[in-house]
Amino acid sequence: MLTGCSNPPLIDAVNNGDVAAVKTLLDNGVAVDVRNRSNDSALSIAIRKGYIEIANMLLAKNADVNTQGDVRVTPLMLAVSGAHTGLVRTLLDKGADVDAQDRMGNTALIIMPISDEPGIVQLLIDHGADVNARNANGLDALMVASYLGHSNIIEILLANNADVQAAANDGHTALMRAARQGHLDVVQRLIESGADITAHNKKGDTALSWARKKNRLEVARLLEQVSEK
Repeated sequence: MLTGCSNPPLIDAVNNGDVAAVKTLLDNGVAVDVRNRSNDSALSIAIRKGYIEIANMLLAKNADVNTQGDVRVTPLMLAVSGAHTGLVRTLLDKGADVDAQDRMGNTALIIMPISDEPGIVQLLIDHGADVNARNANGLDALMVASYLGHSNIIEILLANNADVQAAANDGHTALMRAARQGHLDVVQRLIESGADITAHNKKGDTALSWARKKNRLEVARLLEQVSEK
C-alpha cells in the first residue's frame, strides 16, 4: 500500500461501526473532523451508514455539522435522506445550515419529499427552510412531493406558502407532475390552491395533455371539468 493512502483510525472505526473503538479514539483526543480519501467526514460516513449512536458521539465532540464533501452533501441532507428524525433535530439544534445546497443545488427540504416523512418536513420548515428553494433543474419541494403523491407533505408545504405556480427549467409545474403520475387527490388539492391548469411546459404540454398521454382517466376527467367552468 502506498504511504499516506490509508484512512485515519477514526475513519476506519466509523466505517466498521465499531462504537467502542470510536469512543476510545474520541476520549483520547483524536481530531473529530478527519476525512477519508473521498473527502467524506467521519460524521457524514456515520450518518450515511445509519450508525446513529456513532454520529451522536461525534456530535457530542463538536463535529462540524456543516461539513461538505466533494459533492457538497451535508450531514443534514444525509440525516434527512435516511429519515433519522432525532438526528435531524440534533443537527439543526447544533446550527446545521437548513438551506445549504449540494452540487446540484438541492437543499434538505428538496431532498426530503423522496421519503414520505411529513414530520421532518415540518421540522425543517420550523427551522427556517426556504419552502420555495430550487435546485439546478428548477425543482422545488412541492414539485417533488407532487410527482411522488405525498399528500401530507404537500399539505405542509402549501400551508407554508409553497408557490403552486412555480415551474422547473423544463416548464413542468407541480400540477403537471401530479397529473402525469395520476395522483388524483394531489391534482385536486393543487387546483384548490390555485394551480393554473392552462400552464404548459416548454414542449407545449399541459396537465390535461399529460393525463391523456399517460391514460390517467380520472385525472383527465377532473381537469376537463375544471376547464369547462
